[in-house]
Amino acid sequence: MLKPLSILLLCFALSACSININKPRAKPVPPECVSSGIYLEKFELANGATLVVSEGKLEPRSLGSVTVKLFRDLAVGDFVAAVSFPRDGTILKAVLIENGSDKQKLSVTTVTAGSGNYQDSQLICVAGDNITLC
Repeated sequence: MLKPLSILLLCFALSACSININKPRAKPVPPECVSSGIYLEKFELANGATLVVSEGKLEPRSLGSVTVKLFRDLAVGDFVAAVSFPRDGTILKAVLIENGSDKQKLSVTTVTAGSGNYQDSQLICVAGDNITLC
């Protein structure tokens, strides 16, 4: 005959091992919906246009490209032009260093991956509907 303490331990052990078999399994999240920590920033220009600076979405964080897009009106998607350039590392910062009504200049600084932390800057010039590396 089982002693009361043995019965109590047996009941506890059985209840601790139970699972909810009706619980639905979580669906895997598609990779494109997971935040990868890419750089994405917008800059409002004095002439009303907008610059959007981003790293490539499906690229490795340590190497890839930088794209700067020019929109007349970002709210409605009035895209004008873009410029892309290669990057070695990640975008550290982007700064609008000139913001006149007829001419703008943006500086994009990248920093290399690894222990060196070497920085490199690229200037982007905007004049009217033209966007170029300068």
